[in-house]
Amino acid sequence: MFLGKNYWGLFFLFLWSTVFSQEEQFKKTNETNKEYAFTDTKISEKAIEEVESSELYKSSENELLSDSHAYNNIGLSRKDIYSSLLNSLTSIEEKSERFIVNILNINSKYSDYAPSFYKGELVFASSRNTNSFSKILHELNNQPFLDLYTTVKTSDKRNIEKLKGTINTKFHESSAAFSKDRKTVYFTRNNYAKRKSRTNTEGTVLLKIYKASYDEGKWKDIEELPFSSDEYSMAHPALSPDGKFLYFASDMPGSFGKSDLYVVEINEDGSFGIPENLGNQINTSGRETFPYISDKGTLFFASDGHLGLGGLDIFMAMLNEEGDVGVYNLNEPINSSKDDFTFIINEENKIGYFASNRKGGSGDDDIYGFRQISAFPGQYLPKLKTIKKIERVIELKPHNEEITSW
Repeated sequence: MFLGKNYWGLFFLFLWSTVFSQEEQFKKTNETNKEYAFTDTKISEKAIEEVESSELYKSSENELLSDSHAYNNIGLSRKDIYSSLLNSLTSIEEKSERFIVNILNINSKYSDYAPSFYKGELVFASSRNTNSFSKILHELNNQPFLDLYTTVKTSDKRNIEKLKGTINTKFHESSAAFSKDRKTVYFTRNNYAKRKSRTNTEGTVLLKIYKASYDEGKWKDIEELPFSSDEYSMAHPALSPDGKFLYFASDMPGSFGKSDLYVVEINEDGSFGIPENLGNQINTSGRETFPYISDKGTLFFASDGHLGLGGLDIFMAMLNEEGDVGVYNLNEPINSSKDDFTFIINEENKIGYFASNRKGGSGDDDIYGFRQISAFPGQYLPKLKTIKKIERVIELKPHNEEITSW
């Protein structure tokens, strides 16, 4: 089994079922609170018609999207590549006893989040593209559509480019997870394929996880995962280090809360097993979302159902000597009184990224980089007993348009 050689491996696969969830598309409920995670980007049928008939959208479909370029890593070690990337993106540095947190210069005044490692660069989701169909949605319901972008390092000049191919559409795309050979990507999108959107019985365009293949410099052959449904959302994919298991968030039937974490096995022939819930030691009656599996097999995720500092916090799943699972809060400066989420890390090189809507950023949600100074706890300690759910009540405001993003 894939956990055999690694105590910190993906143990939870055999203890519970796994998760899916795409965080709510940063919709403001007031000045200080957002409904992250498993957010429905709801689009009414009328709004869909307006977007599809727009001349701006028609022209954007033919827009040439730039390809992502691999970082020029000639002469650099693996650790140097990670460090060089973070250095190139950093504008401000803040130090603590446990982390050096970097405010990145790639952030916009719009929403930027969901970083992922790809060929020595970062791929991330952003609603910065106000010159395309995303502007239409912004005008309809004050929520710009998200697209997937990549940082590009060419000589000494830094650029931000969209992923090339048919991966970005007129609706939301976010949360990309790449296979080890970099030829396959799993990502979140509103329920939209073959130029057609589909709604649930309530007329809502929910979220699904899609798969794309890389060929001749472009992402194409988009297909939704076979266990998707028009009646519930699935989002925020994450792959195990060996690529054999896919983690995600979902509110599918059988979930404990507003969104749970799930896992599904990827068979050798490319087919999938049956999704399993990660269980009530990970999942609560709140939101568990944005799972990430590190290079050492550690599960990190965001939650507003476990005891935290406020909003969504980032947690780590840990084992004790008996093999029981506990949940460890990463605390400040990774977590804050605001929403903190989409955490990724290379544990070998101790460099990573996360997103937050804390004060001091450039816009709505911003991406932060960090260097880890002190190690995570070696195991789940008695004083870190499984944290029981502390009930949080977040009143969701009704959406006028029936589009969902979370």
